[in-house]
Amino acid sequence: MKPALSSPLLGIVRTLSFGYLNLFAFGFFLPFLFMAMSMVPMSIVERVGTSRNASTLATLLVIAAVVAATYTVMEQIRGQVLERMGLVIDERLTRVCFDAVNRGQGRAGVPAAQALADLQTVRRFLCGPSLSALIDAFWSPLFVLAMFFINAAFGFLMLGLLTFSAAASLATHYWVSAHLAAAQRLDGEANEFGLAVSRNAEALRVMGMLPALAERWYALHRDGLGWRGLAGARAARIGLVPRMVQNGQMIVVYGLGGFLFLSDRIQLSVLFVVLMVMMRAQGPLQHIINNWSQIQSFASAARRLDALLRGIEAAPRPMSLPAPAGELRVSRLVGGPPGMARPVINDVSFSLAPGRILGVVGPSGAGKSCLSRLVTGIWKPVRGTIVFGEQDLSHWDPDELGRHVGYVPQDVEFLPGTIAENIARFDPDASSERILAAVELAGIHDIMRGLPDGYATRLGGPGGHVLSGGQRQRVALARAVYGAPRLVVLDEPNSNLDAGAEQVLGRTMQRLRDDGAAVIVVSHRISLLGFCDDLLVLNEGVVQAIGARERIFNRLPRFREGPQPPLIDLPRTGTGG
Repeated sequence: MKPALSSPLLGIVRTLSFGYLNLFAFGFFLPFLFMAMSMVPMSIVERVGTSRNASTLATLLVIAAVVAATYTVMEQIRGQVLERMGLVIDERLTRVCFDAVNRGQGRAGVPAAQALADLQTVRRFLCGPSLSALIDAFWSPLFVLAMFFINAAFGFLMLGLLTFSAAASLATHYWVSAHLAAAQRLDGEANEFGLAVSRNAEALRVMGMLPALAERWYALHRDGLGWRGLAGARAARIGLVPRMVQNGQMIVVYGLGGFLFLSDRIQLSVLFVVLMVMMRAQGPLQHIINNWSQIQSFASAARRLDALLRGIEAAPRPMSLPAPAGELRVSRLVGGPPGMARPVINDVSFSLAPGRILGVVGPSGAGKSCLSRLVTGIWKPVRGTIVFGEQDLSHWDPDELGRHVGYVPQDVEFLPGTIAENIARFDPDASSERILAAVELAGIHDIMRGLPDGYATRLGGPGGHVLSGGQRQRVALARAVYGAPRLVVLDEPNSNLDAGAEQVLGRTMQRLRDDGAAVIVVSHRISLLGFCDDLLVLNEGVVQAIGARERIFNRLPRFREGPQPPLIDLPRTGTGG
């Protein structure tokens, strides 16, 4: 087995080591080209100023133009190389990260939006100007060495200025890092709260909750701004002296140069070289200091991204399995929402044969929706097994298993795209025949006829067609039955349906049963249970009754919320199928 890398991100960067070595080499030659350009003003003053020879001036200008063009082209090449490397990093990581965060892999507690934002932060740094500044800063000692060749006094001056700038940067980071961390945390809470409000804006607006929620959001936003303001004020106080030194360094250079000139140790024309080289040497370090927050953000994002990638490496690679053939067997199942200390489902067991419909009933909070999520593999059980055909559900590749499972959740949402694409589950190989078969099986021809663009009507996103609650459930049913799945789980599929649509739903369930599919339907309505073959009664996550519909149906009115003794003493395995 291949050992997991301590830093998967570093492993990906290593594959681009040739490109980074080229960038490093460019960083070595660029200082020499810049120093060659800085020699031109000095040569003009010394040579042209004394000889007054136009040909000498023309020659120097041509040399300067060639050097400047070479310098510009090399910087352009470096930028293009960085951009291409960024595309490679994006290609290798974007799909992996998108897939991982939507499967719940990697580091727990990191939302998908945060993980994808971390990826963009890492990519922008690894192909952006901050990395170029770090490379240039590595070669800045070449400029210091050049200053020592001109005069040791200038060398010590530049060395002192660079050291002072670096020390001031570290001090600023030390004094403001805690404030910035608090600001980032509060900004994240404010953004998360704002997104939650946006997702439910219509209902919240109707109930008059928006003013109070706006105040709640602004309080978080204001606290974040406060911490950021404190960090800025402290950084400004610390950075006052470095700014004074930076603004006054030209006076220091002129003063030192004048003293050395009066001592006959340099020519005044040397000051042109000193000033240009000093500004060029301090440029990368100043960029790093001014953009230190970006480097901090990169470091934090890289750590989170590494944790996500390690989770991907540690995840098992299930092998391809044949299509399931056989009954669904749930044994001693215990589980609930991820991260919840107390399980919602406790010791639930049942079996469902192909060509049978199992109705799951119980009071609110009994665990019916939780059971449907566990059975479909959305949530992982704490204990127990779920066997579909001859294989445990956890042994399946989720993508392969998904082709054999249909699911209608309580809250139906569609992705931006046409209604045909949503019904076909965005299958790139979807055929018109399979889409029409799903529409016919779900009985939604009336909905399709009423759409402005038929099957090409766009759903979701800005300008997308808005379906009613009942229409969403019926279209979701067509999506669930697309591809003739062998297991169909319907969680309150009739909550927004009228009597006629409910009858259509019942006929769809019967056709699925006749086609040999196993169907689980969760419902509060007694009317839909008439289409079921078997019933399972849940209360507080425990099976209270299970068996054939005729044996359970007449006792359902006695079911009340709260703990009750078992309605019927039947085995918890087997549903008469």
